[in-house]
Amino acid sequence: MIVTGKAALEGTARNAAGPGWTSLRLLVKSDGMGFSMTETQVLPSARLSLHYKHHIEACYCIGGRGQVVESDTGKVHEIYPGVLYAPDAHDRHEVRVPEGTEVLRLICVFSPALQGNEVHGPDGSYAAPE
Repeated sequence: MIVTGKAALEGTARNAAGPGWTSLRLLVKSDGMGFSMTETQVLPSARLSLHYKHHIEACYCIGGRGQVVESDTGKVHEIYPGVLYAPDAHDRHEVRVPEGTEVLRLICVFSPALQGNEVHGPDGSYAAPE
């Protein structure tokens, strides 16, 4: 059984960050679950262009407000506590958090599992799993 707390992971390689976001990797590939789980924060004024070419993800909002924009269609989805979004077809998308609002807090599940220290490449994706 895996039991851990945020305090044990903060400040380790599992505490990844990039421009406009932080992501605490709660479960990673080495945990052997077949998926990973993160607690991700998207900061106010952030506009993250993402395209998970090698992963699928599901994100459940637990705090804050933002938008997910489908890059190919321009369709905008409002994200707030209790809303899940899942770019299930490797959809290119943008996550936006308005300036002057609180941090958007998400619990995200990735398949295949993340190694734990990934950051987004120039195209908005993570590298292909090893």
